[in-house]
Amino acid sequence: MDVTAQLPSGPAVEIRAGVFRPDWSVVTKRRARKALAGRLAARAGLLDRWALGLEAVEDLVWRTILRLYADCGRPPTLADIVSASGIAHDVLKNALQTLRSHDLIDLDPHTGNIRLAYPFTQAATGHRVKIRGHVLQALCAIDALGVAGMYGTDVAISSPCHHCGAPVHVETASEGKLLRNVSPSGAAVWYDFAYGANAATSCCPAIAFFCSDEHRRQWLDDQMPRRDGIGLTIDEALEVGRAIFGPVLVEGTSDIQT
Repeated sequence: MDVTAQLPSGPAVEIRAGVFRPDWSVVTKRRARKALAGRLAARAGLLDRWALGLEAVEDLVWRTILRLYADCGRPPTLADIVSASGIAHDVLKNALQTLRSHDLIDLDPHTGNIRLAYPFTQAATGHRVKIRGHVLQALCAIDALGVAGMYGTDVAISSPCHHCGAPVHVETASEGKLLRNVSPSGAAVWYDFAYGANAATSCCPAIAFFCSDEHRRQWLDDQMPRRDGIGLTIDEALEVGRAIFGPVLVEGTSDIQT
């Protein structure tokens, strides 16, 4: 049987005490593990960025931003973050710059407002995620699939096939651990390994849903130069999304004083 226990754990970083990203324990499928391993090998600098670690105030700002996205259905303003976190405005601005340097968020260069915080963006990507009555745009297919696991609540995703534009719909179950519905049933995902200055402009545009694996292959055959990545079923892609985003809002453990 294809279970995680039969396979070694992969590389990860401790993003807060006792919380590791990606979470290899949720990945039971070999191609999902291959996707994560290929991603980390191709993006040599990504784990290095994560491994730098965040100060407590920066980590609080990061999680506050993401919680407000789901609560408000939009990018939080700086005033929203100050109100929710109690962090002073000048401290917040420094924390935002640190988060940006880690490729966890990006800011509008003119206003300084948040324009994306993985997995969400203001850009019209076509990856629409319905969560808590709000519809938000995800940066890519894997980000969209990771939303449910990150918030511990089920979501509905709609996105066009990256080859023909036909609609693809995905609904999760068991708080993002399982799939409730996939339409068309043979829908697939291309997981691209490219990585430049940030994921939003390098790999994300090519990490997409397809209405069928045949359309994924046809699209891939047309790419010049040939793209580096892996094709996944929706359930394999869901595991990758859970591994990457599931740990993000998990509280860290505290040392027990004896």
